[in-house]
Amino acid sequence: MDEILAAAQEGDIDKLYDTIQKEPYILDMIDDVPFIDTPLHVAAYHGMIPFAMEIMRLKPSFALKLNHAGFSPMHLALHNGKTEMVLRFLNCKRDLVRVQGREGKSPLHHVVEQEDLHLLTQFLLSCPSSIQDVTIHGETALHIALKNEKLQAFEFLVGGLQRACYKGSHIQEKVIINWKNEKGETALHVATTKNQPQVVRLLIECGIDVNAKNSGGLTALDMLGPHDNTEVKEILLHAKAKRGDPQVSYSIDYHLASKISFIKRRVIYLIRLKKNLNADTLSLLLVVAALILTSTYQSGLSPPGGVWQEDKPNNTSRASTSTNGTSSINDDQGSSEAVQKAGTIVMSHKAFKFFFTINSLTLLSTTLVIFFLLPSGQMNFLLVLPLYLFSLCYMISWKTISPHLSHYVFVIWLMLYSLAFIWLCVQRYLILKIDQNREVVVR
Repeated sequence: MDEILAAAQEGDIDKLYDTIQKEPYILDMIDDVPFIDTPLHVAAYHGMIPFAMEIMRLKPSFALKLNHAGFSPMHLALHNGKTEMVLRFLNCKRDLVRVQGREGKSPLHHVVEQEDLHLLTQFLLSCPSSIQDVTIHGETALHIALKNEKLQAFEFLVGGLQRACYKGSHIQEKVIINWKNEKGETALHVATTKNQPQVVRLLIECGIDVNAKNSGGLTALDMLGPHDNTEVKEILLHAKAKRGDPQVSYSIDYHLASKISFIKRRVIYLIRLKKNLNADTLSLLLVVAALILTSTYQSGLSPPGGVWQEDKPNNTSRASTSTNGTSSINDDQGSSEAVQKAGTIVMSHKAFKFFFTINSLTLLSTTLVIFFLLPSGQMNFLLVLPLYLFSLCYMISWKTISPHLSHYVFVIWLMLYSLAFIWLCVQRYLILKIDQNREVVVR
């Protein structure tokens, strides 16, 4: 054991293999110990890059192991200022920046404390999701930066959050910005306490909840010291910040005990219904719904019996050729002033009313089902306008080819479609808010 650690300190790869030749299972025996200074820890601390890379190749698990002091090899390299070693670790495995050591602090938290902007940039570019990691005190990298008054590091972190494009990054941005530490304080509480107006302004621009309460029921406005900073106070008041009630602190207990409104109950029902569907079932339902929607829309463009091909007075001819080449009879012959207009439907008024109602309800319900089945998220709202315009084109098409569809009925159906889409958008928005706020509420 001492021999291989000495080889690690000297960076002697030949001595490493001499030791392995004598004791083939020595690396496995070291790995079996829960907390230990491995050869990789020693090499990382002393900056022996080739030796460290060789050990990582032989035993990758050493890079994740903590020593008796609670530090990983990357932590030790950072503590001893071995920047090149840290970068080589990062190139080998970018997730090493997320290894949480003593008190839950990751290498990212360490570079934030030291305000090493070069390494911080490399960490955020290589592993942007590392900003999600939280210490045992519930502190994010944002809390640590503000607590240690590392304002440049804080700005770098916010920039990394805003530029992140990994899956779920938009939701995570909101969650991290509004994250509360063990005292229930957001980054805004800390910035206000530290009298940092520039940070307060930046957090408000990022959409932080200015009225979030800590465990004592205090908002950021309440955190201003006895000698209130005028600039910070003005910024908070301009953002409509309010004072809280120290005697009343909103918590998950009150949230669970509160009554559920009818609308929220419907939203929860929809969430449960969708989450009970597996991916294959969702795909199958989407395919079937798309086929129904296509057929319904096509039948609206080409109704049964087709359309008249030319203008003719009803009293001169009872027959005309439709779009499908067949001869059709107009059963609802009116007075001699009535005209069969080219491009209008052949079917009778009674048949038209029945067909139009059923077809329109089918199109509306199928469109809403498709919108509901699509994956949740803000991207879902991008389909609202195309789907609504699709339905609007259908209505305009019916209005064009039907002499029986009055303006009054057309407006009623248009309002029905519009209200249905508004209702669905509200439901989707509430679902999105529930998903986004779930973690924050638990905190």
